[in-house]
Amino acid sequence: MSNLCHMGGVVSATQNLAGALAEKHDVEIVCLRKSRDESYFPLDPRVSVRVLTDLRPHSPVSDLDNPLIDQFPKVYVYPPTEKKPWISRLAELRLLEFLATTDSDVVVSSNPRISIMLAYGRSDYLRVIQEHSMPAIYAEWEKKPLFKAYLSMDAVCALTPEEVESLAKQVPGARNRLAVMPNCVPAAPVVSDGAGKVVIAAGLLKENKNFAALIEAFATVVRKRPDWKLRIYGEGSEKANLRKRIEELGLYNDVLLMGPAAPVTPEFSKGSLFVLPSKREAFGNVIVEAMAAGLPVVSTDAKYGPRNILTHGEDGLIVPVGDTDAMAEAILELIEDDDRRKRMSAAAVRNAVRFHEQASRERFEAILHDALARKALPAEATAVMDSRGSVRIDVGELPAQAGGITVVCRRPGRTEVEECFPVSAEGTAVVAWNGALPEGTWELSLRSADGHEVPLHVDGYGCDVRELPHVPLPREGERAMELLLPHRHVDGRLRIRSVVRESHVEVGELKAGDERFEVRTRYWGGEIGPGARLELVQRKDKTNVLSVPVQTGADFLVTASVDFRTLVAKHEGKEEIWDAWLRPGADAARVPLSKLATDVLQPINVFTFPRPRVRIAPDSKNSLPARVGRRAARIRKGGTDVPKPVTMVEIRPYFTSDAQLAFKTVGQ
Repeated sequence: MSNLCHMGGVVSATQNLAGALAEKHDVEIVCLRKSRDESYFPLDPRVSVRVLTDLRPHSPVSDLDNPLIDQFPKVYVYPPTEKKPWISRLAELRLLEFLATTDSDVVVSSNPRISIMLAYGRSDYLRVIQEHSMPAIYAEWEKKPLFKAYLSMDAVCALTPEEVESLAKQVPGARNRLAVMPNCVPAAPVVSDGAGKVVIAAGLLKENKNFAALIEAFATVVRKRPDWKLRIYGEGSEKANLRKRIEELGLYNDVLLMGPAAPVTPEFSKGSLFVLPSKREAFGNVIVEAMAAGLPVVSTDAKYGPRNILTHGEDGLIVPVGDTDAMAEAILELIEDDDRRKRMSAAAVRNAVRFHEQASRERFEAILHDALARKALPAEATAVMDSRGSVRIDVGELPAQAGGITVVCRRPGRTEVEECFPVSAEGTAVVAWNGALPEGTWELSLRSADGHEVPLHVDGYGCDVRELPHVPLPREGERAMELLLPHRHVDGRLRIRSVVRESHVEVGELKAGDERFEVRTRYWGGEIGPGARLELVQRKDKTNVLSVPVQTGADFLVTASVDFRTLVAKHEGKEEIWDAWLRPGADAARVPLSKLATDVLQPINVFTFPRPRVRIAPDSKNSLPARVGRRAARIRKGGTDVPKPVTMVEIRPYFTSDAQLAFKTVGQ
């Protein structure tokens, strides 16, 4: 953790979970900084605390005189606007030392910036991240390195199923290590008897907690039930604004700003109802604390915590965010029905148990058990292509207890479609060249029979495609082109690109002469008939087509000649892109000219060609600038700048990201 000297839900939840785990495990909390003698929340005496930097002036081991205490860290990320380091270079160095030398079996980060640091730790212990908020709302400077860190973790915990689903979409590579882990909230020492005519609310007094809406709603409540009072516990930047609104509404006898209370749970026993008015609430520890104290809860349907804690109509009522009328109605509904409120009170105590120490410990132990099972699976692989184009995946020695292990292929970022291939006892799976994978790029993982899964990685030597030049093309059968290309992605993941085409035009050579390009291709999967032609289709206006006749030769050869001036004559504007297609016959469907029978994944970066420039004469009859000059033309156009007439067009042949041949014409 960054520190224990903060009155917040993360500190409370982390200390609670540490105490729950201490029932069966040795647990230590590591704090990057300490600025006060005691935490605001009770800590189980079985949990030890290690402080990396002591910022207490009176402490005999104070680090305030260390010159590194005022230096910014180099790895630990911080806001660009931070004027003085909250976490110093000294704390960062000591954390790195801890991560390099600890004998822990599991290291858990409860802070996103520490989670980034955890990625630098050794991989022989389990590395676990606990998210206590919504990473989607983090700033880019924090979110980008954090999501990268997820990929090296053994488990990433989020508070709700909705947040797990959100993270799976944002970081698909971490999808198989995500788990739901709600905050741990202990049982209440004192339970309300439901006799007090007091509504309780608690939290940081900041705009997102929306206590202003609760005050507005309570104005309606007071008009009908003036014998009830509202107590709001907490401190924060909105306190003055809330006080002003209370006075404006004349509620100063009815709504009390109680200030902070640590612990706050004993205060709950003085009330009979709890309200949470938040606009956004990743979990809501106070909801569980109130339930444990026997208070039914009225809560907004804030994303995403309340709906995962409360059961509407059983232990509380959930109302739309920002609907003060609905909030007032729900509060009055429970105030005016004593029997129902007491039934919901009993249900709240029962339902809060699933967030108490034992349930939380067992839930977290299950997450660690799954992480250990995944860690036992091989994560490194090799991929070898044979002379027919099939790919053999070798993962090495399998765990002794493993059975039913498969290689799973999915399209990156998608989970709805998967192709599976059994792994033999020797650790080998075969992806056959014919029909095994539909066209597209596929990412590979290893999955056990009990559902544990790890992404497969390869090193620079891991993909052997030496047989690619010997693979027979075209294929015999319905599809002229079926080719698998295993490769290492930039993140180290093993991927396979699959090309499946009933007909295919493979670009062989593109030669630039003095006046034209000569395009030499191989056409597989069909016959060249009358009316066959090469077509250059303008991308922004697909009705604008330049047709070029083709010639055929032996061994599927198809050639065409693209005249520079013919192409330039079609040019308009600043830039135009022309995609190249073969139309094998007058009425036949187009087939793209592509570069796919190669181990080059990005032809655009490798196959480069000359860029001829063709000079053209301005249209002296129709060009306004040519007739009256650019300055006069600008005046006639109401001050709008008139571009210089195009006198030169450069032709740039290239392969697109889909490996299709295209020509870009650029006016100069």
